[in-house]
Amino acid sequence: MKGLKTGGRQIGSLNKTTNEVRKLAQEYGQEAIEVLVTIMRTAESEAVKISAVKELLDRAYGKPQPAVEPRSEEHKVNVITLVAGVREEINSNKNVISNT
Repeated sequence: MKGLKTGGRQIGSLNKTTNEVRKLAQEYGQEAIEVLVTIMRTAESEAVKISAVKELLDRAYGKPQPAVEPRSEEHKVNVITLVAGVREEINSNKNVISNT
């Protein structure tokens, strides 16, 4: 049986070393991006160019989220019904706000 946790970092907070390493790495952020751009423009290998492009895009716009496929037709119908309900709620709230 585990005991009651009484100390340590708050959940989700980074430890001191992680913060220090992040600050050091951020000093090279601009240079690292410039290197990626140079690789993207000058690399002979298409695979290397694509890798540099992906890294730049991930940093600029975030990594793409994977598509979520419905588990079954029933699940698909439930999601469609839920989305329709949310849209209806949003539209009714817009009407309330515009009428005030």
